[in-house]
Amino acid sequence: MKKALLLLLFMASPLYAQSVESDAYSYSLEELLKITVTGSTLTSENLKTVPSAVTVFSHKEIARMGLDTLDELMNLVPGFQSYRSSTSSHLSFFSSRGRRIGIPAAEILIVVDGQRVDEPRTSGSGNVIPKYPLMNVERIEFIRGPGAAVYGSNAMMGVVNIITRSDVNEVSLGYGNLHRRKAYLQSSHQIGNVGVNLFAHIEADDGDEYRVPDTFSTNTIVTDDPGDFANLNAKFQLRSTQLFLQHNQYRSENFYVLGRLSNGFNESSGQFSSIAIKQEFDWSSASSSYLWFSYSSTKYLINFQLTAPGALVGASQPTDDAFSLATGEALFLDADFSGSNELRLQWHNDWYIGQLNSLQFGVEFRHIDSPEIVSKNNFDLGDLANGIFPIRYYGELRATTVVQNESSRDIAGVYGQYQHLFFDTTHLTLGLRYDDFSNIGSQLSPRVGLVHELSNNHSLKLLYGEAYRAPAENELFLVNNPVLVGNPDLDSETVQSWDLIWVGQWPDTGISLGYFESRFQDAIVQLDIGGGILKQENADQDPSKGVEFELSHQLNERWLLRTSYTYISEKADVSFREASQLGSLMVNYQQDRWNANLVAIRHGEREMNAVAGEVLRLSNYWQVFAKLRVNVSPGWQLSVQLKNLLDKDYVAPSNNSPLTQGVPYRGREVLVESAWYF
Repeated sequence: MKKALLLLLFMASPLYAQSVESDAYSYSLEELLKITVTGSTLTSENLKTVPSAVTVFSHKEIARMGLDTLDELMNLVPGFQSYRSSTSSHLSFFSSRGRRIGIPAAEILIVVDGQRVDEPRTSGSGNVIPKYPLMNVERIEFIRGPGAAVYGSNAMMGVVNIITRSDVNEVSLGYGNLHRRKAYLQSSHQIGNVGVNLFAHIEADDGDEYRVPDTFSTNTIVTDDPGDFANLNAKFQLRSTQLFLQHNQYRSENFYVLGRLSNGFNESSGQFSSIAIKQEFDWSSASSSYLWFSYSSTKYLINFQLTAPGALVGASQPTDDAFSLATGEALFLDADFSGSNELRLQWHNDWYIGQLNSLQFGVEFRHIDSPEIVSKNNFDLGDLANGIFPIRYYGELRATTVVQNESSRDIAGVYGQYQHLFFDTTHLTLGLRYDDFSNIGSQLSPRVGLVHELSNNHSLKLLYGEAYRAPAENELFLVNNPVLVGNPDLDSETVQSWDLIWVGQWPDTGISLGYFESRFQDAIVQLDIGGGILKQENADQDPSKGVEFELSHQLNERWLLRTSYTYISEKADVSFREASQLGSLMVNYQQDRWNANLVAIRHGEREMNAVAGEVLRLSNYWQVFAKLRVNVSPGWQLSVQLKNLLDKDYVAPSNNSPLTQGVPYRGREVLVESAWYF
């Protein structure tokens, strides 16, 4: 960590504090309302007429908040919610419109600079990038509802489209309580004809301490949650050719792993790496295309304790010299889910037929490989999962048990989208995509969007879309698990969604009010098949219905307010962990060189399964974040950030049943940060 900090300082040594971003001192709501949205249709749209339910944040707005990561920002978005998990200290569960089935939130697709960001094995991003940093985000679009007509599988309940920053030269160092160390560098250069943009970020802390019930006894124990992160994003451009590099990694220790405590052994880590090449072609002023080729790979490792010490001694058969060890030893697992990778090739075309019509169409091919996963264990996990007694004891962690079978799949898709403007006030969007999966089947995803501008200030959106999520490799091929088993006969789950949205915009006010309804078919859920074992199955599921509201208002040149509220009137029974009511409030004050920001997020009541089938109801709570920033000089900023400002104790629902109470959050966190621009 110290070497990395010195490296950043060395790279920033030629700082002359020439200038901060030219508009760093000012920020208006009118700028935000005019922001461009590209993730909904792959064309430039505005918030008033884009055929989707969309919430957008710009870098200028994010930089003023006391938030650091994507999961924190999600809670300011209508319909979205995120909360701490019992799977890993750094992982946060997140969902859109009250629908979440699995741990990695595979129903929401995350895209960074055009690259799908997910773990091919699980189709979700949570295991490999649980804390995506916001410092390098130029614009982030939260698109609620189905996006499969454009993106295919996994864009089922929403899409998060992230565009990273360019043409920025900045270095920042921060230090806070819990021995938190943070540093990042953003640098832009022109090397000959090649434009280069680089972002590098490292962060670590010693974690907070928690007094919690032990998961293997009736005692109360102390645990902590230290961890570290690193992120690298590099972009190169030579005329019409672009190269994108991404690498993200994290590591966390102790705390809960898969709902269990084991200080000194519990650990989780993950990595996501990708390389992509984009070649653009301008055929004429009215038509263009691009060719995209990318490769991504992931790593995910977990160490955790599965049983109480000595729990298997009566069911195992250790050797004589190992018997004394086995009588007091727990079942430990060391699982390495690394090696999953994906190749993606896309040919996309834009054709502007005239001022009133445009056509987008293309083809996409993806190939996914997921290797066989073998877990290390001291007692044989396969024997335990399959009821083979006595269970073999090895006296050490030995790689003996296959926990996921090797698999691969090919995905071929073709899509088209037609946009037409009627009478200068009515926008029609028609979309259709066909995807074919090897060994799974095919899916057709239609989309219809009708947006009518009632006046210069009001518009009405009527949206319909269908989307799907193909079963992930782990849902199909998980084996030798005493708790959850895969099902190779799963079908894709599908959703039909309707939205009715009113949007109002004035120079100082933006408002959106919408009703949504989503109906699911062949939902992939975990059903109890007896003996305490869950199995992935297709089943009927209740619909999701609700109302989403957001308001932004600039009182004057100093005060800006932003608020959101979500009420989910109906959701599936298996989504009982998701809150039905959500709200947020952001207040920003700026004067001269000073900026103060306060964010308050309200989470409604949630439920969780506890031991012995008991259901616990968790109270609603508020999270409060704050940030005070001052521009000391044109090239130097100082800031103080506070999380959990009121130092409250609150808990989130566990995703696992062994817990007798919720998952605790950290106490108050303080970070002092200094940033230089050059």
